[in-house]
Amino acid sequence: MPCNLILIGYRCCGKTSVGKLLTDLLNYDFVDTDICIESNCRSSIDVLVADKGWAYFRQKETQVLEQVLQGNNQVIATGGGMVLAPENRALMKTNGFVIWLAADVTTIVQRLETDPQTQATRPRFTSRSLTDETRDTLAQRIPFYKKLADMTVDTTVHPPQHIAEIIKRRLDHVRI
Repeated sequence: MPCNLILIGYRCCGKTSVGKLLTDLLNYDFVDTDICIESNCRSSIDVLVADKGWAYFRQKETQVLEQVLQGNNQVIATGGGMVLAPENRALMKTNGFVIWLAADVTTIVQRLETDPQTQATRPRFTSRSLTDETRDTLAQRIPFYKKLADMTVDTTVHPPQHIAEIIKRRLDHVRI
């Protein structure tokens, strides 16, 4: 049965890294919704948000998700806030098996502080400390991640290759 695997989770939880590795293991196509948004808008996300605001960006997320979900046999890495809109949550459940890549606040903050891609291209939500911002934003999103997830994988300890292999093994035992 054709299906999309949709990766959800906070920034720097491994959605892109694990997603690319998973596509090789499953012979699926890889789609990163943030890259699709940047391509469609001809702008980086940080510039897009600075120029047009978060509400505009969230509208673009929904449009891209609708387009992407018309395909099948894809591993789809979503933006961390994709789960905030009820329409996005409904869309994900219509043609996808949702995998939550989770990590604790300390790990996420360490990754955010050392990932030059995230620092350069992903806007902050607040002017508070990165730890406070991450803890509070994650607390807001965790209920959505939990409710949507058909599978949860903790990415705190293992490298992306191992996480992709864990997911593949679990998928071998799940009917999707």
